[in-house]
Amino acid sequence: MRSSPNIVYIFADEWRAQATGYNGDSNCETPILDRLASESINVTHAVSGCSVCCPYRASLMTGQYPLTHCVYINDVELNSECNSIARAFGEKGYDTAYIGKWHLYGSPDGQYGRRSAVVPREYQLGFDYWKGFECTHDYNNSTYFFNEDPTPHQWEGYDAFAQSHDAAKYIEDHAGKEDPFFMMLSLGPPHFPLHSAPEKYRKRYENRAIDLRPNVPPNLRDKATEELRGYYAHIAAVDDCLEIVLDSIKNAGIENDTILVFTADHGDMRQSQGLDTKLFPWDESIRVPFLLRWPGLHGGTGCKLSLPIDAPDIMPTLLGLSDLSVPSSVEGRDWSPYFRGEVQPKEDEGALLTMSAEFAELRNNGMKAYRGLRTIRYTYVRNLDGPWLLYDNSSDPYQMNNLIGNQKYADLQSTMETHLQKRLNELGDEFLDGHIYLERDGLTHYREVNSKSIRKWKDPWKTE
Repeated sequence: MRSSPNIVYIFADEWRAQATGYNGDSNCETPILDRLASESINVTHAVSGCSVCCPYRASLMTGQYPLTHCVYINDVELNSECNSIARAFGEKGYDTAYIGKWHLYGSPDGQYGRRSAVVPREYQLGFDYWKGFECTHDYNNSTYFFNEDPTPHQWEGYDAFAQSHDAAKYIEDHAGKEDPFFMMLSLGPPHFPLHSAPEKYRKRYENRAIDLRPNVPPNLRDKATEELRGYYAHIAAVDDCLEIVLDSIKNAGIENDTILVFTADHGDMRQSQGLDTKLFPWDESIRVPFLLRWPGLHGGTGCKLSLPIDAPDIMPTLLGLSDLSVPSSVEGRDWSPYFRGEVQPKEDEGALLTMSAEFAELRNNGMKAYRGLRTIRYTYVRNLDGPWLLYDNSSDPYQMNNLIGNQKYADLQSTMETHLQKRLNELGDEFLDGHIYLERDGLTHYREVNSKSIRKWKDPWKTE
């Protein structure tokens, strides 16, 4: 096993943890992913603490929380001079590569103006090989830019396949080199539009019965069924994409020397709790798959690890596993001793849930900014009105019994509030009204922070 492992980091967009065959979802056709799980450390409680595209990506790149890197709503430009994960690995002799959706150049006009624009080389955050695009969800008509070349090029067909082939070619070209490599592959699906997977995958789910989660309200079950047919078709397609990359690692003979991670930027509600997409503190939105395979570390047999790893933790953890120093700018936690088996997780370990300002789906549903904790067992969330949600996820895995105000759980609520406040104090997060942050950072003109409330969300399981 080489002293500095290669790293292949693959992440999909909007893939919730529950939607995996290895987690028991009968709707999934994911034989490649399920096989990978049987060979990997399955981090069973991985979380996207700010469950929306751009904040996740900014935290992934910097190891910082949203109020520090200032990307806490979508389409905000990340500081191009940040101490990025590519720079951290590149300074230690790694070749670095990024392929796929970027969504970090931002659109300062607040109207998505840069989503099709060239991402200047200085905004590619130090990656040696950068073949990507700011943001598109037209997976069958998708363009990319390469390094400093301003010429748009077309991905062939369904872009996730083309991007996976490009990643495989990169692995093939770099497998025999003396220097290790760090490569990130960012795939767009299963993010909506939900019915744009290649036809053969859509055919699998056409008119197919879908096993819905119990927390989908009765009046939305038909809608959820139709949406999820498309969602699972995308997932089946991405599963085949994974095989392309996994085969390239195997064929290059570098499996023992390569840390492979598969995860997602956040989940997707798909009508659970009566909600559409993401930004919410429920498990469908915040929990993500997280598989880490490194046979040189844990052998070829899979195992489970209960860690609430979050986006800011990924950079320090991968650096830690590679025996590299973590930059002082990083706020996330290095969980590498837990992966190595040197430390065992405690039940009260928790990921910080943070939505700093109301935008998009929060505004659409009349919700407020929030802070919370997702521990191995409990979810606790406070908004600007006070305590909002409390779930015992062990006895209530579908989060249908909010315990806030229940006197039997008053001590638990108090304990969770104390833990949450401690985390906020450590980060210097004053939990101010979101408009204060938007004004501070000049973001009040953004379209998504000015959308009108369509309705006010009501807990579908609360009896008056």
